[in-house]
Amino acid sequence: MKITIDRKLLVMASAVLILLIVSGGLLGRVVAVEGTYGYLKLFNEALYLVVHNYVQPVDVDALMQGAYRGMLESLDPGNEYLTPADYEKATKGDRGGEGEAGLWLSKRRGYVVVVAAVPGSPAAEAGIRAGDVIMSIDGTSTRTMGVWDATTALHGKPGTKVKLSLNPSDGAGRETVTLVRRIVAPPAPTGSIVAPHVGVVRLAGIRDGDAKRLDQAIAALKSQGAQRLLLDMRGCVSDSLPEAIGVASLFIAQGPIVTVTDRYDGDKRYRADGRRLAWTRPLAVLVDRGTARDCEVVTAALRDAAGAPILGQPTWGIGTLQKLLPLRNDDGVLLAVGKYLSPAGKEWNGKGIDPDLVLETKADDPSDTQLQKAIDYLRGVSPAAHRDAA
Repeated sequence: MKITIDRKLLVMASAVLILLIVSGGLLGRVVAVEGTYGYLKLFNEALYLVVHNYVQPVDVDALMQGAYRGMLESLDPGNEYLTPADYEKATKGDRGGEGEAGLWLSKRRGYVVVVAAVPGSPAAEAGIRAGDVIMSIDGTSTRTMGVWDATTALHGKPGTKVKLSLNPSDGAGRETVTLVRRIVAPPAPTGSIVAPHVGVVRLAGIRDGDAKRLDQAIAALKSQGAQRLLLDMRGCVSDSLPEAIGVASLFIAQGPIVTVTDRYDGDKRYRADGRRLAWTRPLAVLVDRGTARDCEVVTAALRDAAGAPILGQPTWGIGTLQKLLPLRNDDGVLLAVGKYLSPAGKEWNGKGIDPDLVLETKADDPSDTQLQKAIDYLRGVSPAAHRDAA
C-alpha cells in the first residue's frame, strides 16, 4: 500500500525509535548505544527527503525493510532481516514445500549468487554453476532478497516451475532458465579405484549419516587395495556442523576440529568425536569455489590437523555461525554471531581457503582434467608420508 506521511509524523516516529533503542527496547535489554541520537536524526532527515522528493510515491514499509537489509548485509552477506511471516517460517523450518531447485546460495554485490548446484538436481541438470548471478526469481529482483528469502522462493510443491534470470559466471550473457521443482538430496559418498592403489571418494555434500557412509566407502576402497586417497569435495556445501565434525573425525584422532569465537561467550572448541579412524595413509583433498560452509570446516581441519594437502581452487568463504534472533514486532534477523577458526587458528570467512596447489579447470570439461591432475599429484606422494594410527 502506498502511503504519504508528514514531517511531524516522521519526527514523532524517530523520537519513539530513539527512545526504544537507547532504552534497549528493540533488543529487550537496557543497553545504551553511544551516538545513537545523532545517527537517527540524520536518518530521519534522509527519510523525510526521500518520502517527499522521490519521483513516485514511496511504500515506507518496503523502504524501511530495505534499510534493515542494507544495515545487516553491510556487516556480512549472510545476515538477513526477516518479516514476521518469514520469521515464523524460519522458526518452524518451513521452506514452503519439499520441492526445490537444488541450489546453495550466497549474496554478493547486492545480488544472490550461486555457491553450488546439488549434483543431479534440476539446477545442475540445467548447467547452473558456482558464481552464476541470479538476477531475479519469478520476476522478482534478488536485490530485494536475502539468502533465506531467495532459497525459500526456490522451494515449492514438487512439479511446479520456477523461472530464473541469470548472469552466468562465464560471461556468456543474460539467460532465462525455467526449472521444475522436485525433492533433492545430495548423493551419498561414493568411492572408486582410479589408478593402481589410488582411491577417490566423492563427497558432494554432508547430511545426517554421511560420516558413517563415508567410513563405509573408505573401507570398501581399502579392501580393494587403496593406499592413497583423494577426497573430492568440489561443490560440497553443508549446514550440518555436527555431521561435518563426524566426517573430519574419520581422519583426525584427537584435538580440535573447529573453534567458534564470538564477542561475549569466548571460544568454543569442537573436538574430534573419538570414533575409529577410517584412514591413516596419504590423503589429499580436492576443492573448488563451490566448497562452502561446513565443508570448509572439514577442509581446514584436514589440512591443519591431518596434514592433508589441499588441491584445486580457493573455496567460497562462508565461515560464520548464524543465529535466528527475534525482534519485538514478531519479525527477526539472521545474524552472524560467531566466526569459525581452523585448528591452527585461521579464519576463512569472506576470503575462502587457499589451496596448497592450484589446479586450473575449464567449464564443461568432459575429461575432468582437474581431477586427473589431483590423482597424478597424489600418486607422487611418498609412502613415508603415512601417518601413524592413533
